[in-house]
Amino acid sequence: MDIGIPTGAPGEAEIGLIGGGVLFEMPRRTADSTKFSSGNVFIIGGSHGLTGAPSMSALAAMRAGAGYVTVGAPQSLELSFTVRLLEAMMVGLPERDGVLTPTALQPALEAIGRADAVVLGPGLSKNKGAQELARELVERIDVPLVVDADGLNALAGGAMEEYVRVRPWPTVMTPHAGELGRMLGVDSEEIGRHRVRYAREAAAKSKAIIVLKGDDTLVATPNGRVAVSRGQAPALATAGTGDVLSGVIGAMLAKGLAPAHAASAGVYAHLRAGQIAAAPDGPDGVIASDVIRALPAALGS
Repeated sequence: MDIGIPTGAPGEAEIGLIGGGVLFEMPRRTADSTKFSSGNVFIIGGSHGLTGAPSMSALAAMRAGAGYVTVGAPQSLELSFTVRLLEAMMVGLPERDGVLTPTALQPALEAIGRADAVVLGPGLSKNKGAQELARELVERIDVPLVVDADGLNALAGGAMEEYVRVRPWPTVMTPHAGELGRMLGVDSEEIGRHRVRYAREAAAKSKAIIVLKGDDTLVATPNGRVAVSRGQAPALATAGTGDVLSGVIGAMLAKGLAPAHAASAGVYAHLRAGQIAAAPDGPDGVIASDVIRALPAALGS
């Protein structure tokens, strides 16, 4: 994985920059590819008033090259997803008043089926039942997993170590400073002052890849290595771009990339898409769907 460390550097560097070479080994579609061999992503989330987040994750996964994408969401919200996601599948899961409940556990696990990767959390809500479901799913999902948004909130207060650390399957978590602070029991301003330190701490405690979001996004591994995004994409400072990132990383995992490589490739593609989306008119008018549309160009750059 190219993270910008020069050839011949003395020893193994612990911190490096993420470079464009991180996309070179990403599997590409060929004449004999199928929708399943291109990567099958399953997204679990959504709740009443929060259908946009999983929709954007799904669209981003598709634009990042996943050949098959399914959204598992409250069954009463099926119409909302059907009109937005013409190319994705929808699985209605047990709910109460538009929010997933713990009774969705077994149906969700069965629906994941042939998925190569799962994204858990976009739009899930902070409802107690939905949070309980998220914790149980983290422990039980038996494929590579991206945990984002309300999935991360379910892991606050020590639950990260209880539910994530025991997973024998790869896990990528994508917190911003506030979410990481809740997971570690540390003030978000303290996280902001010592980003590398706390990203490493969370990765070590959870045995997962930590993607600490920010303009200079960090990808920390449990062994202490950190890959740093160069940033400089102000267009990404808008609602929904975190959901886009989780979908892109989900697609990279579904394509078979190793977790740290998938996370770094997703961060780089997301960054480039933000820059490309802003190129015509500047960053201020960019919205998350613009970033999604720019993903194919970003993956080719």
